[in-house]
Amino acid sequence: MTQTAELLSKLEDFFCSPKFTSAIGDFMGENAGKLVYAPLDEEQPLSNYDIYKAYTQLIERQLEDFIASEGLTVKDVCDACAAAQDSAEHMHLAAIDYLVASTEYEAFMQLAYDHHCMTLYEPDESTAWDAKEGAPEVAEAAAA
Repeated sequence: MTQTAELLSKLEDFFCSPKFTSAIGDFMGENAGKLVYAPLDEEQPLSNYDIYKAYTQLIERQLEDFIASEGLTVKDVCDACAAAQDSAEHMHLAAIDYLVASTEYEAFMQLAYDHHCMTLYEPDESTAWDAKEGAPEVAEAAAA
């Protein structure tokens, strides 16, 4: 495993850790519903920007902890992420999504919107799982 791949693997593990996912979940739980999801080509409410800045600060604090614990520099992390995005395989990493959302307002709004939609999701009978019959789409596929 190359040094870059090893760093990306550690970064992904950190961003998927309970400590990080809890921090993101708590932040989005508190703030995603407060955002105004206006078209991005229109003027954005200042309150959205305030929440975006709070998100960037959260990510910076989390990233600082990772960098310190691994004995890395910010440049090391940025270079590894850039290499992942530029590679022919274009590795898809949650870590990169979270980092990009901390540097690009549009990416942040998409991430927040996705979290907000998940909180609004209410399962119904068509999406329910029955332990005896299996999930509806599995049962339908088996019957076909």
